Amino acid sequence: MNALHPDSAAIVVAVGDEALRAEAIHAAAATSHDVLTVTDPRDVPRSLPGAFAVLVDSLMARVVAAAQRPYTAPVPVLFLAADPGPIDYEAALACHAESAFIIPAQVKELLAGIAAAGTPQDTRPGSATIAVVGASGGVGASTFAAALARTQCAADGRALLIDAHAYSGGLDLLLGVEAEAGARWPELTVGDGSIDATDLYRALPTTPDGVAVLSTARSTVADPFRLEKDLLARVVGAAHAGEGLCVVDCTPETVPDACTHVVIVVAAEVRSAASAAQLIARFGAARRSCVVVLRQRQWASLSAAEVESIIHSTVLAELPTARGLTRAVEIGGLPQRLPAPLRKAAHAVLEEVGA
Repeated sequence: MNALHPDSAAIVVAVGDEALRAEAIHAAAATSHDVLTVTDPRDVPRSLPGAFAVLVDSLMARVVAAAQRPYTAPVPVLFLAADPGPIDYEAALACHAESAFIIPAQVKELLAGIAAAGTPQDTRPGSATIAVVGASGGVGASTFAAALARTQCAADGRALLIDAHAYSGGLDLLLGVEAEAGARWPELTVGDGSIDATDLYRALPTTPDGVAVLSTARSTVADPFRLEKDLLARVVGAAHAGEGLCVVDCTPETVPDACTHVVIVVAAEVRSAASAAQLIARFGAARRSCVVVLRQRQWASLSAAEVESIIHSTVLAELPTARGLTRAVEIGGLPQRLPAPLRKAAHAVLEEVGA
């Protein structure tokens, strides 16, 4: 079937590589669905609405990403790479692919992925993937990221907390698991194939209440390790494909493509609010949903309404100064029982993002 308008059950094959396209068509034909092959990028926007699933490779990933419309029902995207790989995870995340497969080696897994695409989104296991950034320094973004993960686990959920700061002191230290066995960024070994979310959780140190933590390793000697964008994208992509909440503590410049929401922690100060306004505009242009949390400090002068007038966005939650929290964190890490204001703000954000 090669009409420009597929019926509601068609699998769209938008694969630029000719040999890989033939493999994709063969796999799609093994299902009970019609197959629509699209080779002209201009035809992609007309082919996506109503499709059952889209098979895409690195050559067409950004074409598919540009054709996706936020106001229409999302179409499941499955990313393909030719055997022996590697998978271009940056391209896969750019088109919001649910899974990635090396073909023909993983044809069986691809068919299972196509079958899963027919399951309604609200009944499928999945992950909310949140980036937490500070609009300015010292606003407590890392603490709030940890609070989100801890709150999710308190509600019988599963959470992965990822430290994506190049010179962080380590989120394992913040959560008191710095002495626990498990992989840190420099020790995390990732091959060229797909990453299994369950294996990722098992490899990491975990808090008593169930937060898996991927952080930097502290050293007193020069460490040649640098967290590359591709490695971060692959790990976050794996977490996003699994079950539970993934929270990425990062800078505005390193927000992974897989993050469904960006939480911006802004101080109740003019310069921080002005920075937040720029971030909201930037993320909005990239079609990212932003959630604003206002950090009140004892010397801060702006109200929530005043901050909203600067950022032209709604403040979802406020964080007043929690007396004694800084000292408690320094001595024993973020307490498992969070202070009420911090817990309330975390609950509000998790409800907003649908975690």
